[in-house]
Amino acid sequence: MNRIFTLFLVFIYIMACNTVKNDTSSQSLNQVWMLVEFNAFTKEYLAAKKAYLDLTQPDRASSKMGCNQLSFSVSVSKESRIVFSNGISIKMYCDDMKLEDSFSQAITTMTSYSVDKQTLTLTAKDGGKMVFVAKDLE
Repeated sequence: MNRIFTLFLVFIYIMACNTVKNDTSSQSLNQVWMLVEFNAFTKEYLAAKKAYLDLTQPDRASSKMGCNQLSFSVSVSKESRIVFSNGISIKMYCDDMKLEDSFSQAITTMTSYSVDKQTLTLTAKDGGKMVFVAKDLE
């Protein structure tokens, strides 16, 4: 009886060690994302601005929409919820601030996210969305 119990415990231990953690919620978010779809801005315009969202730091997000560096607090939950708040930026003068201003206002309204392969989609309660691709795919 003792031998069967020991074998059972060894089996459980081996299975636990071989189990791959499948929590991709925050792991897959932890990278730099290039903005490819947002409001009426074209993909070419976003690419020219090198618009990105950096989620590599815990509890902090940074971005650049062609001019100023933006920084936000970020909170992510396992239920695909995301909250951006306390946005700050360096305010340098730039000729074209449309993207930066729109992004700064919209990012704090985003409440959920989904990751499908190398695409991140942020969605707001009002239906607004932002679509990003992993930087290594650009």
